[in-house]
Amino acid sequence: MLNLLKFEFRRLFKSVFFKIVCGYCILWPLLVAVFYRIIIGLTFMDTDMSFADYEMSDAEIRYFTWIISIAFVNDLPKFVALFTCIHIGKDFSDGIVRNKVTAGHSRTSIFFSYIISQISATVALCIVYISFALLGLLITGFGVNLNGGEMFIRHMVGICIVLVFTVMAVALSLVFRKRALPIIMSILVVMFVSTATTVFGLFKFNLPGKAVDDYIEKRHERYEEMVEEGLMTDETVEFLEENYDKDFYLGMAWKVGRPVYLITNLGFNQDYAADLSQAIASNPDYTDEIDFSVNLTSGMYNPDMCNLQPKDFKHTDSMHLSYAQLNTTYVVRSLIYILVIGGYGYFVFGRKNLF
Repeated sequence: MLNLLKFEFRRLFKSVFFKIVCGYCILWPLLVAVFYRIIIGLTFMDTDMSFADYEMSDAEIRYFTWIISIAFVNDLPKFVALFTCIHIGKDFSDGIVRNKVTAGHSRTSIFFSYIISQISATVALCIVYISFALLGLLITGFGVNLNGGEMFIRHMVGICIVLVFTVMAVALSLVFRKRALPIIMSILVVMFVSTATTVFGLFKFNLPGKAVDDYIEKRHERYEEMVEEGLMTDETVEFLEENYDKDFYLGMAWKVGRPVYLITNLGFNQDYAADLSQAIASNPDYTDEIDFSVNLTSGMYNPDMCNLQPKDFKHTDSMHLSYAQLNTTYVVRSLIYILVIGGYGYFVFGRKNLF
C-alpha cells in the first residue's frame, strides 16, 4: 500500500484543482479579514477617531480570531466534495483503478490509499485556511487571540466535521463508477447540510429538557416568594404556570429537531457560534461554556414575570454545557460517521465489478 500512497500523494501535488482549492484557502480568509477591516474603518469616518485609535478588547479579538478562522467548516465542504469526486472519478474513467487491480494491488489497499490521501489533503487545506486567516488578522491590525491555544482544539473539532464530507465523497466515488453521479450526490448533500445548519441556528435545539424543568422549578419557588410578599396572587401564578409551561419553551419544532441535533453535527454552527450571519445578528462571545439560562431568562423566553437572572442558575448543572464536553461529543460523533460511511464504502467497493 505504501507505493499506492506515494502515487496518490504525487498526483495530489500535481493536481490543478487541488492547487486552485489551496489558493482559495489562502486568498479567501485574507480577503475576509480585509473586508472586516474596511467595514470597521468606515464606522469611524464621521468621528475624530480612526481604527488605529480604537483599542479592541481581548474578548473582541478572541471572537474575531474564532469567527474568521473557523469559517472553513462552512466554506470547504463543497470544494472538498467536488475535488474528491473529480479526482477519484477520473481514475475510473481513465482505467487507473482497473490497472491497479491488474497490477496486483488489493482492493483494501486501493480503498485505504484513497481514504488516507484524501483525508490528508483535507487536513492540509483546513490548516492552510486557518493559518492564512490568522495571518490576515495580523496584517490588518486586528491581532490574534487563540485563548491560550485552546482554540486549536475547537479547530480540530471543525476539521473532524469536514472529514466526514471527505469520507462521504470518497465512498460515493468508489461506489458509483460514473463521475457525474457522485458529484451531484455530494453537492446535494453539502447543500442540504448547509441549509439545515442555518435552520438549526434559528431554533434552540441544543436546549436540554432538563434545563427547562429546572427553570420551571426555580420559577415556581420565585412565584411563591412573590405571593408571600404580596406582589402576585395565587390566581395570577396559576395563570402564568398554565400558559408558560414546558411546551411553551419546548414546542413541536424542538421535539422534532432535538433528536436530529443529538445524532448529527447540524448544531455545530449554533453551539460554536461559527456562522457569520448568525454572529452578526446575535453578537455572541467566545466563552468556555454554553449558559442556557441566558436564553431562558431573557427575550422571547421570559414573559412570565418571574424576573429570574442567569446568576440564579449559577450552580444549576443542567444550565451549563462546557466546550470540553462539546468537543468530545462532536469528535466522537464525527468518528462514528466516518467509520460507518467509510465501512459501507469499503464493503461495496470490495464486491463491485471493476472490469
